[in-house]
Amino acid sequence: MSYRANFTVPTKLGDAIGFIRSASSFLLIAHRSPDIDSIASAIILALALKRQGKEATISVQGPASSQITSFMGRFGLSLSEPDYSAGCIVVMDTNSPSLFDFEAVKSASSKKILIDHHSPKRGVMAEFDVAVVDESAVSTTEIMYYLLKEWGEPITKSMALAISAGIVTDTANFIAATPRSFHVLSEALGGCGASFQDVLGLINSPVEFSEKIARLKGAQRLKLFREGSYIIAVSKVSSFEGSVARSLLALGADVSFVGAAKEGEVRISARAKNELTKKGLHLGRDILPAVAQLIGGDAGGHAAAAGANGINADALDASLGICVSKVRDFIKTI
Repeated sequence: MSYRANFTVPTKLGDAIGFIRSASSFLLIAHRSPDIDSIASAIILALALKRQGKEATISVQGPASSQITSFMGRFGLSLSEPDYSAGCIVVMDTNSPSLFDFEAVKSASSKKILIDHHSPKRGVMAEFDVAVVDESAVSTTEIMYYLLKEWGEPITKSMALAISAGIVTDTANFIAATPRSFHVLSEALGGCGASFQDVLGLINSPVEFSEKIARLKGAQRLKLFREGSYIIAVSKVSSFEGSVARSLLALGADVSFVGAAKEGEVRISARAKNELTKKGLHLGRDILPAVAQLIGGDAGGHAAAAGANGINADALDASLGICVSKVRDFIKTI
C-alpha cells in the first residue's frame, strides 16, 4: 500500500526536506514543558539526521519532566543547551512564541523550519523559511511520518516507536484518533516489526509522586460550574496543570481549566470532552486566546486541549473566570 493511501498529505514537505538536505548542523526545538509528541518529533528527526552523519541537538526552554528525560534516554538522546548558530533550526509541535525562545530563533541567521499541528499563527509562521502546519494531524509525529516517507528515509524501529508514542499520547489513547492516524500507526509499526506493546512500554511510566500530589490538590481545590447538563471544573495548583486538567475530566467534568501562578509567570491548561468539541467548542482558537492579553502572554492549542502562558500572575483568577464565562456562553448556543 502506498504511504499516501487516500489521505491528505501535509503540504510543503518538499520545501522542508530541501532545507534539511542542504544543512549539516541542526538545532531541534521542542516546546516548553515538552510532552511526548513534541519531544518524540524531535527524536525522530534527530535519529534520521545522525544516521546521515549530520549534527543534531535537541533543546527546550526551561526544565523537562523526569518522564521526558527518561523517554529520551530510551533512544540514547538527551537535552542540550541551544546553539542558535546551527545551519538549520527546526521548531516542533508549537507556534506559540511563549513556548520557545522566539526572539532567539527570529534573530538567528539559520534556515528555519516549523513543523506543527496547531492552529496557525501568521505572525509566527512568517519568521520561518518554511512552515509545515497540518491541523488535521492528531500529532506532530504523524506529520513526521509523512516527512520521512517523502524524504525517502527508512523508518527504523526506534522511529516507528516514537511516531506511535506521539499519536497515542496526543489522542489520549485514541479518543481523538482519526482514520489517518490509525493508518500511520499501522504502517509505521508494521513496516519495522515493532509491536504496540513496545509503544506502551515507552509511554506507561509510573506517575511521579509530585504529580500525584498535584492531582489530589487540584481535586481538593475544585470549583464546579453547571451550564445545562454540562459541568465546567476550575482549579489551581503550583505545577502539573495539564495532568490535573486531564484528571478532572476523568472525574466527570466536561470542560476543565487549571491555573498555576507564581511571581512573574502564569499558566493555564484547558481540556474538553469530545462531545462538546464535536458541537463546535474550540479551546485553542476561541476560549484561551481571550485571556492572552490579560495575562501578558500567548495562548493556543487544539479544540479539546489548549494552554496559555503569560507573565501577569495577578490576572489568573480573572482569566479563569473569563474562560468559564465563554464556555457557558458557547453551551447556551447548542
